[in-house]
Amino acid sequence: MTNLNFDSQFRYLIQWFNEWSELQKSDFLPILAEKYSKKIYINGIVNSISAVDCQDKPMSLFQCRVKLFKEWFTQWNPEQQDRFLKKIMEIDETFAEKLKSELENGVIEENHDSENVLED
Repeated sequence: MTNLNFDSQFRYLIQWFNEWSELQKSDFLPILAEKYSKKIYINGIVNSISAVDCQDKPMSLFQCRVKLFKEWFTQWNPEQQDRFLKKIMEIDETFAEKLKSELENGVIEENHDSENVLED
């Protein structure tokens, strides 16, 4: 799947995003925010997914899709990255508001505790 062109990658990711539960979308939020803000998260699923070792246990389907997103995103040019972000924000207004808040403030609105603060 890593040899797909951008349009194919885009279609897969949009389809997956539409299939995800609210919980999965909330897990994806800091991952997406990290890509667009260039900040590094110190807690949450970003670190847990990056530390997944296939020898421990198989990755979930969600984790595999996030892994592909991370691989593909690094290959996209800025216009492609913008296109993806605009489409995601168009699909889910609630998610879009949370992402905007995350990008502007560095904290997800509904979780204001210190564990969800980003490091510069």
